Amino acid sequence: MSSSRKSAIAGSVAGLLVAAVGAWYASNHKPNMTATSTVVAAAASVQAAKANVSRDQAVEKLMALPELKQLADAIEKRSGGERHGALLETDPAPRDVKGSPYYQLIFVENGDDMAQAVASFLVSHVNGEILVEDDVSGELMSLDQWRKGLKE
Repeated sequence: MSSSRKSAIAGSVAGLLVAAVGAWYASNHKPNMTATSTVVAAAASVQAAKANVSRDQAVEKLMALPELKQLADAIEKRSGGERHGALLETDPAPRDVKGSPYYQLIFVENGDDMAQAVASFLVSHVNGEILVEDDVSGELMSLDQWRKGLKE
């Protein structure tokens, strides 16, 4: 297994741990959870359970993109193995896009002293569709639109 893949896995595990600790902290430090937030939390749990595409599958789908493979290789080569490309979950709660839930993931250049965001992705729970978020405008674009922008 390549070191960039190990780094991506390690980054994903770290992201999951951060999300789990955050969820635990939030659930244990909210004195008066309202009925509305309980319903929203339950709906998110049910929605995640019904997902056709798991979070792990979403990460695998993104890491299989040739652009991210090339970027991860370039990061590792340029840094002499000191930095790696990795995917992190930015929010464990699904993001709603036109009524469909999406995983929120970000590709970062990861090193011992920093993690710099490179690109933000959304992956559909339902069908694995990949959307890319423009970091400047916040607009969502298709994978094909993003790829065209890379070539320009």
